[in-house]
Amino acid sequence: MKVMKLTLTLVITTIFVACDSTSSDSLTPDSAKAIKTTKTPDKNSRDESVSPSNTKPQIQQAFNTTDPTPFITRTPAKQAHKPFFLPEENVRKIRNSFSKNQNEKQIKNKQFDETEYGFFAVIQYYDDAILDYSLDKVNNKYFVKMSNLRGNYQPLEPFNNIHKDAVYKMLDISGADNPKVFFQELISSPKITKYKGCTVQQKQSKYAMVDLTSCEFDNRTDLSLY
Repeated sequence: MKVMKLTLTLVITTIFVACDSTSSDSLTPDSAKAIKTTKTPDKNSRDESVSPSNTKPQIQQAFNTTDPTPFITRTPAKQAHKPFFLPEENVRKIRNSFSKNQNEKQIKNKQFDETEYGFFAVIQYYDDAILDYSLDKVNNKYFVKMSNLRGNYQPLEPFNNIHKDAVYKMLDISGADNPKVFFQELISSPKITKYKGCTVQQKQSKYAMVDLTSCEFDNRTDLSLY
C-alpha cells in the first residue's frame, strides 16, 4: 500500500513539472532575444565612455576653472563683522565726498545709489583703485556695512597722492581727530604677519577699527573700516 502511494506521488509531481515548463513564464525565443539584446552593450558607446580622449578634456576643464582663493580674504577685515554706527554728520561727509571735491580727471567711473534702506557708492580710478561704501539705514540711523579702499600692492608707501584725499576722508569719517597723523601712525604700527602672504596693520579710531592689509600674491593693498 505504501509503495502504491509513493508511486502515485511521483507521477503527480512529474505531471506538475511538465505543466510548469509550458507556462507563460517560460522563455520564448523572442524574449530570450530581447534579454540578450539588452545585456549586450553597444561597442561604440562603450568605447566612448572609456576613451581617454573624451574624459581628459573634462578633467582638464575642472582644473582650469578652479581659481585659487585670494590670501586677503583670510585677513581680519574680510571676515564677517557687525555694521558700526555713524553719526549723521559723518554720513553727510560720505555723501559730500561723492558729490563734490573729487579730482574728476583721475576718476574712471562713479556710482551712487540711495533708497529708504540705505545707500552705497563706488568710485573707480583710472589706475584700477576702487573706493566703495555701503551703509544700511535702520530707524533713521546709518550703520556702515562696508567701507574699503583697494589699490595695488604697495607695502612700503601704501596709496599714492592720488588716493590720499580718499584715505584721509575715510579716516575722518571713522572718527580720527587728525587723519594725516592717524595714517602715519597706522603705517608705522607693528605688522601682523601670521596671515600667509599678507601683512596686517590695525589702529582703533573713534567709531571703527582701521585695517591696512597688503598681500603680495593678490597684488593688493586695502584700507578698511570695520
